[in-house]
Formats: sequence, structure tokens, C-alpha cells
Amino acid sequence: MSDPPEKKGREPGEMTPEERARFEGRIADLGDKLGKVKAQRDADAHADLDAEMRGRGMAYGMRMAAELVAAVIVGGIIGWGLDWVLGTKPWLFLLFFLLGFAAGILNVVRAYERMQREFAQRTGGNIGHRVPDDDD
Repeated sequence: MSDPPEKKGREPGEMTPEERARFEGRIADLGDKLGKVKAQRDADAHADLDAEMRGRGMAYGMRMAAELVAAVIVGGIIGWGLDWVLGTKPWLFLLFFLLGFAAGILNVVRAYERMQREFAQRTGGNIGHRVPDDDD
């Protein structure tokens, strides 16, 4: 059996110039499609990260508010209880109310610093976007 006339003189696996041009065109099309898919996947991942960070920010805010209120209430209850037992009304209540407020503020500051470190780590330090002002 002999080779068909168009395949005579070619090595096995060798392409004609027309075949090579079509092949390179298909590769270029595939590269373009792959680039579009990668760009869409990156955009989706960025949108998911933004939504997650917003949700975490809300959760941290609610947690900080709850910790502040809880610390003030606990301080007030301890002071009221000691006043009731020791008969020093209202001095220990006021003292522990203020101590509870100070403890709540300290908890909020610590939680805020922890939140900032976590957000900076997750976003690579890019928290928010620069907005030009009137002078720019």
C-alpha cells in the first residue's frame, strides 16, 4: 500500500503549512478563551472575598458592641451586689460601673486591633480604595 498523494515525502506527525496555521489559530483561540475564564474566576474570587470581609466586619462590630454593653452591665451588677452586702450605696456601684466601662472600652480596642491585623493579612494590606479629593 502506498501513501496517499498529499502525504508523500512527509515524515509521520509532520504538518503541512496550512495545517500548522489552522493549529496555531486554534491554540490562539484556546488561549483567549482560557484567559477570559481565568479573568472571570479572579473577579468572582475577589467579589467573594469582598462579601466575606463585609460580613466579618459586621460580625466584629456587633461583637464589640455586645462586649462593651456586657462589661458595663456586669460591672454595675457587681457594684450593686457589693453595695447591697456592705451597705455602701451607691459608691461601689459607681466604682464598678466605671471599671466595667473601662474594661469594655479596653476589650473593644483589643478586638479592633485584632480585626485590623486579620483584615490586613487577608487583603494584603489593601483595605479600601483611595478616593481622589478636589485637589487631585
